[in-house]
Amino acid sequence: MSVKKIAVPRLVVIALAAGLLLAVASVGGTALAAGGGNAANAKLCQKDGWQTFVTPNAKSFASEEACTSYAARGGTLVPASQAPCLNGGWQDPAQRSDGTSFGSEADCIAYASANGVVYKPKLTALPSVVGVEENVAVTASGFHPNSTGAWTIVTLPMMTPSTLLAITDGTGGFTGSSVFTAAACALGETGAPFTYVDGSGGLT
Repeated sequence: MSVKKIAVPRLVVIALAAGLLLAVASVGGTALAAGGGNAANAKLCQKDGWQTFVTPNAKSFASEEACTSYAARGGTLVPASQAPCLNGGWQDPAQRSDGTSFGSEADCIAYASANGVVYKPKLTALPSVVGVEENVAVTASGFHPNSTGAWTIVTLPMMTPSTLLAITDGTGGFTGSSVFTAAACALGETGAPFTYVDGSGGLT
């Protein structure tokens, strides 16, 4: 990823999506329920079944009635576990639990159908441009839950790295902060890309 350099004392903070190797978690998955336009297909929505399916566009159902109506008209019911793969969701930064990417939507669906969890690690820095002594919030999401990992900041243009410990919460995220100090400005620092690798693996 290219880095846009700007004059000191401005700082460009670039959030890089970090790959990760993650422990396998179990998510129930079933085969696709092909729409047949009949009551048998619609019955899949009963007894809270509507909460376990989505449409091929990864749209969830608001109620059992909505699911039943859709299925009875011949709509295809897709297991909700496959939703992260649909509509291009299988593409970067989507990963298997071992940190590898998917080759296609079908590849991702096959993985999800075998109880694989699709992870989508992401780092976001706000604001993306700050002045001297201004804080920037760095938010991580989609990583392994409750994991102690390495949050690395590389100062530009010296390419000097510093690494901090960061622990994700139960949803696989955390919020950190950084600041571009006057001392850093005096040293000629112009930016800092961030990466995060959770405690289960490495960067891709």
